[in-house]
Amino acid sequence: MDPQLTDKTVRQYVDIISDQYYPMTGSVIAVMAAQAAALAETCIQISLDNQVDRLDWQDVTTRIEQMAHIKTTLLEWSNQDISTDRSDNPPSGNNSHQTATFDYAIEIAKLSLEAAKKLQDFGPMTYTSLEDDLEIVIYLLTSTARSAALLLKHNLSTVADTDLTEPYDAILANLIQQINQLSVVLPTRPLL
Repeated sequence: MDPQLTDKTVRQYVDIISDQYYPMTGSVIAVMAAQAAALAETCIQISLDNQVDRLDWQDVTTRIEQMAHIKTTLLEWSNQDISTDRSDNPPSGNNSHQTATFDYAIEIAKLSLEAAKKLQDFGPMTYTSLEDDLEIVIYLLTSTARSAALLLKHNLSTVADTDLTEPYDAILANLIQQINQLSVVLPTRPLL
């Protein structure tokens, strides 16, 4: 099966993921984060469309462009997972491949965190009917950041060379701290 995901439908992507001989966790996380960033982009655009007289359109347009950039970068990372092959199960003894899998998870976590923080900043400007959608997107992005950090933790645990993993342990600790800080400031409204 051709593992390239470019120009695939959602159904084709899901079929590719379910038909692999190894889990493509990194790709799935990156695509989920990209979808959340796309939804964020839409929420920001609709907020501008419905409040054009109230919002600074240049500021909001910049925010839309930032979300679009994050989305595109995440999609590129999802394809990189495919091209590097077995990103979630690195072969032992291949340091460059192992560090690439670490960097991959770190980048997904950082992009997810960046997008979630930008959305929290945008929160007060959100069009009223989109507040729940924006909250959902923040939760999705926080979840993808947490999932990418968990992937990094897993990949680090498969490597015996502490000289190789030590710098990444510090990065993981920092990511976890950022995720926990972000989680604290999420809007909390009762579900029912």
